[in-house]
Amino acid sequence: MSEEHPSPFPTALILDTSFLRTIGGTESTSYQTFIQYVRGEGIDLYLTPGVVEELAEQRGYISIDWVDRADTTAWINLIDTVQPGVRVHDGPRAGKIMDRVHERLAKFEQTDPDELRKTDSELPAAAVMLLGSTAHDSVGILIDDRNAERAISGVIDNTYYDGRIRVLSIWDAIEYIES
Repeated sequence: MSEEHPSPFPTALILDTSFLRTIGGTESTSYQTFIQYVRGEGIDLYLTPGVVEELAEQRGYISIDWVDRADTTAWINLIDTVQPGVRVHDGPRAGKIMDRVHERLAKFEQTDPDELRKTDSELPAAAVMLLGSTAHDSVGILIDDRNAERAISGVIDNTYYDGRIRVLSIWDAIEYIES
């Protein structure tokens, strides 16, 4: 069983492609609310290599160039390749979490694991890296994909990372920010 985490909202957020697509462009209220909160609270945003790859593929569907913003602003960061051997205290290694999330997600999606992209399973592995290499006490994964949310949560539950890595849907995050 994990200890309750002291902070109300993570100070580091990893953004999934589904979140970025759903939040909309600079004209949307959700985007404006989110960005104002993040900048006002000094929260760091992160993009994984898999998300960057998907953003490049979906350039016409997402109205903001998040990769360009990461290159030109201090509050969005690009994460290097996930290091599978990283772990924090007695938590599972990043690679093990990634593999377990990928297996669970393949079952939920009823897809051959070899045909399923690893973008969603890369997210909690990147969160482990951030916990181990930054001063952040907690890392949130912002996502708009129920199967990925369930897969990630199911793997980190009852591990050292439970409460330290938080899976947040876009709507829960926006509701928290607005309150």
